[in-house]
Amino acid sequence: MKDLVSPVNVNLEQHFTKPLSRYSEGALIKKMEELGIGRPSTYASIMRVLQDRKYVTVKSRVLHPEFRGRMVSAFLSHLFSEIVDYSFTANMETELDNISAGSTEWKGLLKDYWERLSKYCGDASQWDVRKVERMLEEKFRPILFPDLDTDSRICPSCSEGTLRFKVSRYGEGSFIGCDRHPKCKYIARTLSDEDDENETSEQIPRSFEPRLLGIMPDTSEKVFLKQGPYGYYIQVGEDRKGASQKRAPLSEVKDVETITIKDAIELLQYPKILGKHPDDEHRVLMTHSKAGFSIRHRGTLAPVPKTQDPKKITLEHALKFLT
Repeated sequence: MKDLVSPVNVNLEQHFTKPLSRYSEGALIKKMEELGIGRPSTYASIMRVLQDRKYVTVKSRVLHPEFRGRMVSAFLSHLFSEIVDYSFTANMETELDNISAGSTEWKGLLKDYWERLSKYCGDASQWDVRKVERMLEEKFRPILFPDLDTDSRICPSCSEGTLRFKVSRYGEGSFIGCDRHPKCKYIARTLSDEDDENETSEQIPRSFEPRLLGIMPDTSEKVFLKQGPYGYYIQVGEDRKGASQKRAPLSEVKDVETITIKDAIELLQYPKILGKHPDDEHRVLMTHSKAGFSIRHRGTLAPVPKTQDPKKITLEHALKFLT
């Protein structure tokens, strides 16, 4: 007791935790058997449905979850938590065996299950599509918007909307788009399978470092040329948590190194008021987006021809573009 112990030898080792291996069809069936889910006669149809509905894809005999499968799983887990619990299916298998053996009355069992399922269906019916989209967006935020906070998700097309996760009208797919749709039809990228989760539709390189262009003459704030997941843009001021900085998207440029502080100040003046429409006295604006310059009057948006010099566009020109 209380003897001093001296180390004889010290070995330094480093260990990295590895994620669990993905399931093969055989390994998944074995896991289902362990959990008491399904029967030998149903395993083949389960595997077929998972692939036919594109919930998973098979690559080198390994099952890879697709984003559609992740969405369905998250939706069911959120709104049908009891129904998708492993024990629910396993217990139902046992009860069905009891019915077959004559020890359980089938009408009472079905009535009990239906009442529970009906309640979940009733609760789920109160959720509209937008509410489901917000739930999924929160769940998959790190995948949908890597390295972006809410303030950095300004639509690069209209500069007014926010990029949001959306499900197509007929449920055929999902995408990242402007929340001002249908006024703004900008789509940043579509989501199909797991390979898409880490890619943007325009495949923009991520190695660009923010470049200081100069100083705003009226406020003395720094002006930067930056790169986001959806393109290059001009920003006034440093990034500050909780603050929304003034930004202006760039149209396609062959060489970003040619952008100067003069160019940046020119772009930051948009949207610019050209005047009031003679028919209703509402403002007529010239806006700038990644796609180029446009004229906006209430809900109408008209592109400015690329042959036109934006600096020379007047209210008279804008009214002609709108007609």
